[in-house]
Amino acid sequence: MRVRLVMILVACGVVVGAGATTGVTVLHIQNARTDETVGIERIDPGQEFAIHYTHSFDKTPIHEVYVIRDGKIVQIREEFQYFAIGLEYTEREQERVGNFTVLHMERPFDSFALRVATYTNQSLVIDDERTPLTDYSDRWETLTFSAERISYLEYAYLKATAQV
Repeated sequence: MRVRLVMILVACGVVVGAGATTGVTVLHIQNARTDETVGIERIDPGQEFAIHYTHSFDKTPIHEVYVIRDGKIVQIREEFQYFAIGLEYTEREQERVGNFTVLHMERPFDSFALRVATYTNQSLVIDDERTPLTDYSDRWETLTFSAERISYLEYAYLKATAQV
């Protein structure tokens, strides 16, 4: 009986130890004012994610597409139907794909902040799953997005305790 208990405890220790040392890459979303974690999303190496929104004046869709590389968030493209105020403009590195102009870029960030607007229908899109930014925060709050490498146990804890 005692040997069995010891074996169970050792097995549990191995599982906990593996979870504590196995790392995952995450998109860490925080309230910029309070630094509270409001969202944590696992991102695999090379996996794209995007912020989709509607341009506030022209009412056309815009997609900002990112990947995480070397601990940084890298914007790799911006997709829009029509050029509008506030969008990047260059005649280089762009192409027309269907109804969208796709502007290719390589813009690294340690983090970036985004204010949750009232009328632009902002969403975080990972794979095909859309999460409105209002699920992470009240309107007019500012969110900070950063890339981190954390243990699987820390990821599980943050996922369980974040607002979303």
